[in-house]
Amino acid sequence: MKKTLTINLSGSVFHIDDDAYERLHAYLIKITGHFGNDADAKEIVEDIEARIAEIFAEKIKSGDEVINSTHVEEVIVIMGTPEAISNEEEEKEKVYEKKTFRIRGKRLYRDPENRVLGGVCSGLGAYFSVDPVLIRILFVLVFFFPIGSSVLIYLILWIVVPTAASTAQRLEMKGEEVNIDNISKSIKEEMQDVKENFRNYRSNPVYTQSRSGVHEVGNALVAILKVIGTILLVIIGIPFVFVGAILLIVLFSLLFGAHTFLGMVPFEGGFDHLNLFFSQGSTAGWIWAGLFLIICIPLLMLVYAGIKMIFRIKSHTHIFGPILGGLFVIGIFILIINGSRTIGEFSKAGTVTNSELFYTPSDTLYITAKQFDGEKGLDNLIDPDFNFGHFKIGVLNEKEVLIGSPELRIERGDNNKFDLIINKVSRGYNLSHAKQNAEDLPFKYQIKDSLINIQPSFMLPGTWRNQHINLKINVPVGKTIYLDESVKDIIWDVKNTSDTFDYDMVNKYWTMKSDGLTLVNRAMPSVKPLKK
Repeated sequence: MKKTLTINLSGSVFHIDDDAYERLHAYLIKITGHFGNDADAKEIVEDIEARIAEIFAEKIKSGDEVINSTHVEEVIVIMGTPEAISNEEEEKEKVYEKKTFRIRGKRLYRDPENRVLGGVCSGLGAYFSVDPVLIRILFVLVFFFPIGSSVLIYLILWIVVPTAASTAQRLEMKGEEVNIDNISKSIKEEMQDVKENFRNYRSNPVYTQSRSGVHEVGNALVAILKVIGTILLVIIGIPFVFVGAILLIVLFSLLFGAHTFLGMVPFEGGFDHLNLFFSQGSTAGWIWAGLFLIICIPLLMLVYAGIKMIFRIKSHTHIFGPILGGLFVIGIFILIINGSRTIGEFSKAGTVTNSELFYTPSDTLYITAKQFDGEKGLDNLIDPDFNFGHFKIGVLNEKEVLIGSPELRIERGDNNKFDLIINKVSRGYNLSHAKQNAEDLPFKYQIKDSLINIQPSFMLPGTWRNQHINLKINVPVGKTIYLDESVKDIIWDVKNTSDTFDYDMVNKYWTMKSDGLTLVNRAMPSVKPLKK
C-alpha cells in the first residue's frame, strides 16, 4: 500500500501517491534550477505549475482520484524537460517540429492584450488565424444587415468565452503546444515588449514635456503650501500669545492684588486661609511658589510658541525649553513635598463618643441651639464671603479661624429616658492622633428641667482635619419634643411621618410614636436661653 499525500499546486489541491510526489518534486526542482538565473524565473515557474495543474485536473475529471507516477510521466512528456532545451539549435528544431507535426488543437479565448472592448474579435482572429481587424469589420457590417444582431452575438461571446489570462492559455489560443520551452519564450517576449514600450515612452518628447510640467506644478504647489502654512502659523500664534498673556496678567493680579477677593496675597501676610488647612512646617509661601511655577511655566511656553509662530523665529540655542521644563518639575516637587505631610494627616479616622441619659419633669423636651448668656456668638465673627462645606471662616483677634456647626439627628429611643449621644470625629496620621484631634473639639450643651440647649457653633482649635460633631437625641415612644427656631441650622435629616422638611419642623411639637415623629398641634411656647 502506497502513502497518499495532499499537495497544493497553483491554488489547486490534489491527492498524489508517494512515488509520484517524489518524481514531480524532482522535476519542479530541475525546472527551477534551469531558470534560476533568469529575471523572469518566478513567473515562468508559476505558469509551468499552472499548466501542470490543468493537466492533473483533466486526469481527475476522467475518473482518476489519485495522481500516480504514470500521470506525472505524461506531464513530463507534454511539458518537456530542461535538458531538452539546453542547446539553442536543437531547441529551434524542436520548436519547429512541435509546431509542424505536434500542434495541439486551438482553444477559443478572449485576447485581453489586443482587445478593443472585450477581446472577442482578437480572440476569434487568433483562433481562425485571421487579422482581428477583419473580424471587427465583419461585426460592424453584420450590424446593418437583418440577418442578426452582431451586438447580441458579441455580448454572448463576451460572456461565454473565457479570457486568456495565463501564459498557457495564451499559447493554447495561438495553437502552440504548452510546454516549458514555449512558456519561457512567451514570458520573455512579453517582458521584452513591456521594456521596449516603456523605453519608447521615456524617449517620447511628450513624456519629457509632461515630466517637466509635473515638476513645475509640484514646485508651485510646494510654494502655495508654504504660504498657507505661514498664514496658518500666524493665525494659530496670535491666539497663543493673546490667551497666554491674558492668563499671565490674571495670575499676577491674583498674586499681587487679590486680597479683596481671596485674602491670600504673598508677601503681605495674607496666607491665613491656607494655614488653616496645611500642616505645621508647610508654609503657604512655598505652596504659592509651587502653584505659580506649574501654572506660569506652561503659560510662558504658550506665549513663546506663539511668538515663534508669528515672527518665524528660529532658535539656535535650546536652553530656554530645558530651563522652563526644569522649573516646572521643581514646582511639582515643591507641591509634593509640602503637601505630603498634610495628606498623611488624613490617613486614619478616629471617633470619641459621649452619651447622657436624662429625665424631664414633663413628657415634653424643649430643644434650643442658642449661645449661652455671657458668651460672644461665633456667628458674629464669620466672614460671609468664604464658606468651606460645614465650616465658615471668621476673624478672632485679627487671626482667621474655622468655625463649624454640629449636626443634630433625632431618632426613636429604646427606653423611657431621653438619651443624648455626642460623636466627635476627626482624622490624623494614626488612630491616636485622630482621636486626640476629635477630643480637642470644643463643644458645650446644658440640660435644665425640660430644656436642653446645644451650642450652635464651635471653633476649631487648630488646622482642619475633617472634624465633625454629630449629635443624636433618642426620644422614647410617647414623649414629645419641641424644636425651637434656633435649631433649624443644625438639624439634619430628621425622619417624621408627614415627610416634613427639616427647616419646616421648627416651632412645632412632635410626639414620638412607633412609626416615627408625628406632628402635634399645640401653642408655641416662649423659650428663653439658659444662663451660664
